Amino acid sequence: MIDAIVTLLVVAKILALVLGSIVALLAYRAYLRTKIDGLQYFAVGLSIITVGTVLVGIFHHLMGLRSVVGMLIESLIISVGFVVVIVGLYGR
Repeated sequence: MIDAIVTLLVVAKILALVLGSIVALLAYRAYLRTKIDGLQYFAVGLSIITVGTVLVGIFHHLMGLRSVVGMLIESLIISVGFVVVIVGLYGR
């Protein structure tokens, strides 16, 4: 049962990486077309959130990071990503 859950978690993390990367890429392409600075920050913020979420999973499984520490790091990374998105949406 545990192996099935771990497999589903890996699939979910890969799916989040792919989908988050697509959204970040679309935001960056929109920035290149429009030159609206906010879209650049939006793309960077989404990239931070996407990559950070996957890295925490890697740290947990490959480096033995405790789950609670992983959740703390993931929450901090996501918060940083959201701050970048907010700065992009509301200006510097």
